[in-house]
Amino acid sequence: MMGVPTFQVNENELQNIVYFTYKHERVLKEYGAIKIQPDIHCKFALKKRSKTLLLHPINRQIVKTHSDNLIYSVQDISYGNELNKQMSIIKDEDTFWSDLSDPINTQRQLNISFSSNHSFFHRKTARLYFDIHRIPNQSLLKMAGKEVVSECAPCVKRAHRAGAIFPLSCTEQHLFSIDYHHEGGIHHWYIIPDCERKSLQTIIDQEKLSICLNHGQIVIDPSFLDKHHIRYHRIGQCPNEFVVLSAGTLSQSFSEDVSWSESIVFALPSWIEDGHANHSSLLCQCNIFNNSLSETIDITVFNHELIQKYTKLYLDNTTNDTSIIIKDQKYSKLTKKSILERVEDKSLNDETMTPTSMQLTLIPQQMTPSCDLIPSVLATSPLSNYSYKDNKDRFDMNNAEVQYQVLE
Repeated sequence: MMGVPTFQVNENELQNIVYFTYKHERVLKEYGAIKIQPDIHCKFALKKRSKTLLLHPINRQIVKTHSDNLIYSVQDISYGNELNKQMSIIKDEDTFWSDLSDPINTQRQLNISFSSNHSFFHRKTARLYFDIHRIPNQSLLKMAGKEVVSECAPCVKRAHRAGAIFPLSCTEQHLFSIDYHHEGGIHHWYIIPDCERKSLQTIIDQEKLSICLNHGQIVIDPSFLDKHHIRYHRIGQCPNEFVVLSAGTLSQSFSEDVSWSESIVFALPSWIEDGHANHSSLLCQCNIFNNSLSETIDITVFNHELIQKYTKLYLDNTTNDTSIIIKDQKYSKLTKKSILERVEDKSLNDETMTPTSMQLTLIPQQMTPSCDLIPSVLATSPLSNYSYKDNKDRFDMNNAEVQYQVLE
């Protein structure tokens, strides 16, 4: 298992994050995802008037499917079924997976919720401020017209408890996506690049599990991926950080504590050119409980001439590459030279990032966990040997009853 590259962006690059993603698309495809940290000068068009967005956890649970406890099935909660409501104390990844495999707790609610067409960002603000609504309109989807762009609305995601689980899934129609962490507990992501999808599906079929990989039907212990030599990468996402997923990427995650995040889909030319859009048009018989698109995008409108026009107008510009931030290099077995050759960046930057002040109000007021707790490295150590470094300033965020007030 290896971490994904982490990039720093300034306020100019953040204004067109789709173009920034396109510049680093080769790295994005290789790892399946990248993490982006805005610098202290970046401005966000966050809503200021407070209003509580009430969301209730979806009625789904994970159930152990194997005696080895490495694959968990996601199922609807039966009426009257009593689930274990004990509060979990999640200190790190090892704690989470150990708690999940506890033979006493055979069932556990996901404790997550989604709210499509809601956002904590203002629309149509000055371009100096980042607004998540602009992302689809900066992408290839723009060429298909307003009707298509309007279907790509933000989706607010809520983790209601420590250890809340977002099962393995892929975006609708295998689109690219970007996820912004507003506030709350650290999100731990497990990223499976599209190139590993076929191998994983073959192994799942050998396990005699007729389960779709795309739509949140399973949760996989990383030990299972290690056992079968499936390449995957991890991300520790703190508040005020972006995670960008490449087309066709499979991902699952959990949160250390209650949190708010927000995501939206977009497209680059490779979505069409690499066949992701065609592959995702195949019918799926599974029970989809979270659909980011209200209608399927008609991919026939994206002909070769239209893609060339978009590329020429919006992507054929040259700017200086932004450095990858490599933190806590004691976890990395790669040299600086090999990292440079791999991602084609001009310099390394070990500078610690200071989060931008958030305009979401946390009640009661608490400290945001430091991003320094997450080593953004190209690490090769196995999960069982990996743990986050202790930090004496880390705030205790294990109170599951804390209530967040978001701003509308």
